[in-house]
Amino acid sequence: MKKETIRNILLLALFLFVSFFLLFGEYGLIKFYKLKNEVSNLQQQIDSKNQKIRDLEKEIDSLQTNEFKIEKTAREKYNMVKPNEKIIKFE
Repeated sequence: MKKETIRNILLLALFLFVSFFLLFGEYGLIKFYKLKNEVSNLQQQIDSKNQKIRDLEKEIDSLQTNEFKIEKTAREKYNMVKPNEKIIKFE
């Protein structure tokens, strides 16, 4: 009876020890889920940046080929005018 009790206590201690390291150790489940969440967040940032790059590439292409877009950008961003044009500003 006493040997069985000691064996059960040792098995319980071993189980708790192994469980502790599986959950909280350097390669434990908690660390795994934190890293998995971080990878997911970084992937979302990468996707967002890739979308922004695609949008900027479309904008560059548009500015290189579309005369109306070129003129609109020159007028709005750089306040450029054609020769003999008058500027009227409203306040």
